[in-house]
Amino acid sequence: MYKLTPCRCVWLLLTIGCLAAVGLRAEVILGDAPQAPTDLSGLPGGGPQPRMVTGGFSVDTSSREQVRQFFNAVYISSDGTPINSTAVIGSCFPGTNSSTFSSVTLRRINWFRALAGLPAAVTLNAAECVKNQAAAVMMAEHGGLQHVGSWVGWNCFSSDGTNASANSNLALGNDGPDAIVAYVWDYGANNYLVGHRRWILYPQTQIMGTGDVPVQGSYNSANATWVFDANYGGPRPATRTPYVAWPPAGFVPYQVAYPQWSFALSNATLSSATVTMASNGVPVAITMQPYATGAGENALVWYPTSLDPTTATVFPFGGTDTVYAITVSNVVTSAGTRNFAYTVTLFNPATPGPDSFPPVIAGASQPSVGAGNPYSCTMVTNPALTGYQWLLGQATNGNLVDNALNGLTNFTISPTPVYPIITNPPTGSGSSFHLTHTNPAPQLLQLRELLFPTNTTTVSFKSLLGYATADQVARVQISVNGGSTWQDLYTQAGSGGAGEAAFTQRTLTLSNFVGKTALLRFNYDFSTGSRFYQIDNYVGWCIENIVVTNCQQLLNLSTNATGSTNFVFTPAQAGNYVMQARGVLFTEFPIDAGLSKLVNAIASAPVIALSNLVVVAGSQVKINFNVSAGALTFHLLQANQLGGAWATNSSATLTTNIPGSSYQFTTTNGSTMRFYRVQTP
Repeated sequence: MYKLTPCRCVWLLLTIGCLAAVGLRAEVILGDAPQAPTDLSGLPGGGPQPRMVTGGFSVDTSSREQVRQFFNAVYISSDGTPINSTAVIGSCFPGTNSSTFSSVTLRRINWFRALAGLPAAVTLNAAECVKNQAAAVMMAEHGGLQHVGSWVGWNCFSSDGTNASANSNLALGNDGPDAIVAYVWDYGANNYLVGHRRWILYPQTQIMGTGDVPVQGSYNSANATWVFDANYGGPRPATRTPYVAWPPAGFVPYQVAYPQWSFALSNATLSSATVTMASNGVPVAITMQPYATGAGENALVWYPTSLDPTTATVFPFGGTDTVYAITVSNVVTSAGTRNFAYTVTLFNPATPGPDSFPPVIAGASQPSVGAGNPYSCTMVTNPALTGYQWLLGQATNGNLVDNALNGLTNFTISPTPVYPIITNPPTGSGSSFHLTHTNPAPQLLQLRELLFPTNTTTVSFKSLLGYATADQVARVQISVNGGSTWQDLYTQAGSGGAGEAAFTQRTLTLSNFVGKTALLRFNYDFSTGSRFYQIDNYVGWCIENIVVTNCQQLLNLSTNATGSTNFVFTPAQAGNYVMQARGVLFTEFPIDAGLSKLVNAIASAPVIALSNLVVVAGSQVKINFNVSAGALTFHLLQANQLGGAWATNSSATLTTNIPGSSYQFTTTNGSTMRFYRVQTP
């Protein structure tokens, strides 16, 4: 999630030589939050509006499944978008970023606002984005953050940059959607009032801006997000609850719960308020942060005493749904002193709950080739659903044996390594795949096949994890939603030293994924900590003899968008096909598909029916007939006696009445009685 820079080296003397395990830490700096504006005249929006614009994201946090879908479909979609920046930090050139990168950054902002129960239709102001870009370059080049003050010594000083700095959240060490996460996380000793979060979640805001620069050489990445518009202090829009809490009441993905919790209420005095917190009924000791106003709505901030809010501490989660009960007492409002009570349930969005009912497909198991075969699926209950997608693929043999002798024929590797991915194994003969952390990022070796497992499908491989620290983890992972989320099938952390001296056979079953389409990858994982970075084959993870058995794979994939739960499948040829149905949120975000349906398309014998309309006109006979099941070639047969020999009338002329269903043969009328029939090969 965060960009990493070296901070220290730990030298280990090994029997084979001298290797360095480089220590790393997250260099993400937030600084202070900007102060509330005192002059609205220069802010975007033209003045306070009587109401918020309509549209945008919304989600019912009382529904575990709706929140789960909202996270997996919308939140995850903002990850991994390339910035494609033209900025040159060393030359103080702000440049521009891809419009897609800006849009996913905005998407992350609106995602947080929607989960908090706020209007989530914030838009970006182009002029403010230009200024934010200038501010991001200033911060990155200087290596520090500042909202206002003296700019002496700031090489990339500009009026646009300083204007944006005074009106923006600022981050050094990350960019784009990751910076928005950092603002809501809002850790650091100076961020005890979570001011960055309170500006992102300020209900009245309708317009923001964003600017980013990526890591360039010795310069760190940076983000500036404009958080003030002319609606500041204007009419407060309706929100899901009278207060704005983070994490909000209801179901919340554990990934977005952070050590500092907050409760904000407009036009209320919270200086004498108290907070209690319990986890599954057990009291949690908390520490209240000093009460302070001046950032967004008035708010209380607290954290479990066992956690450290000054660093990027992850909020603990045990793997099962965990309910936290919050009571806020002695809140002074215009209506008198009030108490507020709500619950927050942290959960794993990768795990469906009892309210998860993915679509189930109904239709023929043996559709006819060339014919329109109707299928339908059960409906998904979600107010944000705007349509459905039907995914189709041809099923064929997916068994695989890869000894790393053919390069990356069956795999992709990302990021692109700066060392040979195929190497001689550290022990034995032949070839092996080699993953190591020359850069402090996960190394992903992904199988190109889209698998369709059976009850007996297995994945086996030989594994040797050599020099690796405990922060470097070998994982085999599977995804059943097209790569949006991944779950571990196998994990092995490094020993901190030489590791394994020989390959070990590993065998994993995919029986838990029957009826689902699956992607498979080998992930040599690393985020923070220390790492061995060398490219020698005894450093990192070597993999050989990868074998997939008793499995099918899908080819010729297609996606068909529909507005309903109905779909007509017209297979072009006989064979096995797999189809899936999935809902789409907000017109563009597909959610998890239901179980796949395996069908066997067959070329059915066509049904030909002669109509009653047989016309004899002079010397011609016109014979009309209807056909089903996609026959394309016909012959007219004739006989003088019903029980006699049938001969092909090669002089008959075929014409089309209705393509695919109705045709006519025209032939010469004979002097004797004749019987006719139509045949297809």
